[in-house]
Amino acid sequence: MAMIVALVESVNTGALEDDGHRIATATLIAAGVPEDRASAVVEEVASAMATALPAHGT
Repeated sequence: MAMIVALVESVNTGALEDDGHRIATATLIAAGVPEDRASAVVEEVASAMATALPAHGT
């Protein structure tokens, strides 16, 4: 949990720029998911969300 808070704080202060992919991947890895699988899951979810959500401004 402390790692997640530190990552979010880094984004909030501008020390780390992230659209959520890095933090989500790091969180899954911290939970014990292998790095390759964590990256794949994050990409799958991001892709699914991109097709499910309306575009900005519509």
